[in-house]
Amino acid sequence: MVLWRYCCILMRAPILISLLLLCTAGTAQYSGPESVEFDAAGDRYFVSNTGSGLIKVRSQAGVVTDFVSVSPSPYGLEIKGDTLFACSGGSVKGYLLSDATPVFNLNVGGTFLNGITTDGTFLYVTDFNAAKIFRVDPAAGTFTTWVASTGGTPNGIVYAPEHDALLVAYWGSNAIVRGYDRTTATIVGSVSTGLTNIDGITLDCEGMVLIASWNPDRITRFEWGIVSPTFEDLLVPGLNNPADIDFDDVHDRVCIPNAAGNTVTLHEVICTTGIPDHTRAALKVIPNPTTGLISIEPSFSRDEPYILLDNRGLMIGGGVLHHNARLDISGLGAGQYVLDFTRIGQSVRVVKE
Repeated sequence: MVLWRYCCILMRAPILISLLLLCTAGTAQYSGPESVEFDAAGDRYFVSNTGSGLIKVRSQAGVVTDFVSVSPSPYGLEIKGDTLFACSGGSVKGYLLSDATPVFNLNVGGTFLNGITTDGTFLYVTDFNAAKIFRVDPAAGTFTTWVASTGGTPNGIVYAPEHDALLVAYWGSNAIVRGYDRTTATIVGSVSTGLTNIDGITLDCEGMVLIASWNPDRITRFEWGIVSPTFEDLLVPGLNNPADIDFDDVHDRVCIPNAAGNTVTLHEVICTTGIPDHTRAALKVIPNPTTGLISIEPSFSRDEPYILLDNRGLMIGGGVLHHNARLDISGLGAGQYVLDFTRIGQSVRVVKE
């Protein structure tokens, strides 16, 4: 089953659904929830808690259990492969999804690591106090200072495959969202939101940017890459300092930790997009199985962003497939993979021999 899915209907304007799922069992469940990370393979939600130092797990039934204790207290969370990575003080730590075994601990010399994301290969981590962004190679156990000075206070961060850029949400008044080219780390765009203190940032199922602000307490949606975007309030009730948000692509939910309310809100949305280029025919991979180079048929009429998923539904890569180009997957191990073309909302399986 493809775990990352994208809803496509005929209208472009975003529409939301008013269903709200709010975990309100009290402070026994959460203590200063800071970040929510959806685990597609396990169909569950990880929640970091700055008050207790615990990462907790919430099931779809609403049952909350302890996963692992982290010191210093965990902030941003990100799943890559079979590991849950957490910002912890000046270090990035990793724990196996299966049993919370610690498998990664890298001190990057940060002062207050806060937001974290992945492009499928590297982790990108913001330092709230030092105004830096680090790039971590978890396979090699190394890091570099990717952006030495962000010119503000960086908080949440997310990889946007359609633009091949890292989008960073900033803290402060009239907070901005700034984009950095993934290859060069150069600034490729900046948007003033009029909001104060943006904490979290993520992308919804049609690639729209979602940001969580503290003043006002709200989730705002806008389109990245246009000169004067329209900012839409999702009208999510019950927010109280919404922090590091995530998007659940299986159930189409914005996952929101309320840092001052000790609750987690799961707010369902409907995402809409234009008519896909390929409604006329299903996509095929040629050849399939393959040992390396593949083509997608029917061929695309434009460059298409994609996400690469393993057989558990976990993102392991992504990028943009250029018009009439072939994709080289020779570096992947043998097995089944999914190419999810995010703009058009279509996926295709490929077998690597």
